[in-house]
Amino acid sequence: MNIIVISGPTASGKTKKAVEFCKEKNGEIISCDSRQVYKYLDIGTNKEGAFIQDGLREIDGIFQHLTDIINPDQTYSAAEFVRDADLKILEIVNKGKIPIITSGAGLYIKALLYGLDDMPKANEPLRRELNAKSQEELYNRLLKLDPEAAKKNKQNPQRLLRALEVNILSGRTLKEHFKPKSPRYSFKHYSISVKNEVLHKRINERCKQMIDTGMVEETQKVLNMGFDKNCPALSGIGYRYVVQYLDKKISKNDMILKFSKDTRHYAKRQNTWFAYQPDIEFI
Repeated sequence: MNIIVISGPTASGKTKKAVEFCKEKNGEIISCDSRQVYKYLDIGTNKEGAFIQDGLREIDGIFQHLTDIINPDQTYSAAEFVRDADLKILEIVNKGKIPIITSGAGLYIKALLYGLDDMPKANEPLRRELNAKSQEELYNRLLKLDPEAAKKNKQNPQRLLRALEVNILSGRTLKEHFKPKSPRYSFKHYSISVKNEVLHKRINERCKQMIDTGMVEETQKVLNMGFDKNCPALSGIGYRYVVQYLDKKISKNDMILKFSKDTRHYAKRQNTWFAYQPDIEFI
């Protein structure tokens, strides 16, 4: 089964390129994004096109799948993405079309293309214990057990918790669980490369635009719906600073500066990850 993957850092133009590929090759897009899965949060996750129904959007006449599928207080794992993406790939292929996977989430791409590693399943009693700890406490504990995973996921409490859970249950680091595997699909993987100065300018402009076009109001709306400010959806880059702004802990200018800085750092980590992956053609 043939699929196409278009990856790259945030603000590199992945969705635009995916739409072009879909028009050229008769395809449909599958969003491989750990943030666009959340309902009600469109601006800060940079969703494009028109919402049709849960899991489906339309961008310039092209269908995009697997956005808007869970509530802000739910979690979504790489395993769940692979399960959902496998079904959508089959559905798209059965229509005689090409699945175009679009993502900046390296872990999700790797899981889809090469399969998941044999790691312990979620342990609810342990998760309750870890959830009671602060992000800093999770980081410091993981730093002693798996420094690489701690530093890589310092700003992501969900991934800190999962890395710590894996280590406690198995006695092994995340890296020790990763083993080379044969591809699950026949695929072409294109990754978009953008010069740093261009990418940083785009990121700075995009972050400011998100704030100016309603990201603060969007966050307040979700909070007004009864979702907690510490829920998984609002732990992502940008939203956590919006929450701090709404709590009057930081100014609007600081919110934009921190949002932009974190996003630039995230893009750098994405570029580093893609640079070391096999079977990629940079465009």
